[in-house]
Amino acid sequence: MRRTALTLAIAAALAAVGTARAAGGPQEDLAACGAIADPTERLACYDRVAGRPATPAAPAAGAPRAAPAAPQPVAPARPSAAAAQAATPPAQVQGAAAAASFGAYQTEHPVVTQVPESLTARVSAMGKTIDGQPTVTLEGGALWLLDEVDPLLAVGDTITIKRGVFGSFLLETATRRVHHVRRIR
Repeated sequence: MRRTALTLAIAAALAAVGTARAAGGPQEDLAACGAIADPTERLACYDRVAGRPATPAAPAAGAPRAAPAAPQPVAPARPSAAAAQAATPPAQVQGAAAAASFGAYQTEHPVVTQVPESLTARVSAMGKTIDGQPTVTLEGGALWLLDEVDPLLAVGDTITIKRGVFGSFLLETATRRVHHVRRIR
């Protein structure tokens, strides 16, 4: 399927080149377009030589849309300043939106929600998973999985869960025993 589409595209391009050679003039225009260093301007020049209508630049946000432009006649090989401006690459359009927010501190630095460093709560229930690993349910319903059984931890005890390194959590009991924990729900 792709090969057929590619073959048709190549055939159309060769037909366009053959038509241009038969006309006699555009060959020099193609050479002039090939000499343009900027890729956007070079593409706009090739489009003019091929007789394709110029594509309008994207309107700014909130700006009224203009009526579609009529097909443009074939222009000279050298693009004018207006043609170069009309062929604004999308990166520059996005850059215009970024320029509108440049220096606006609230826009450049969105508010990040503060996450507490630790949680202190009472143990409301103790249990085990299906495979026998110990769990602790805190007031409010949070369920935490302990790394090992703590025979001294009981319902009603106050514990503190702190953030560890690499996204881990540490449960510390009132008697300073520490366990690695992972929240299940």
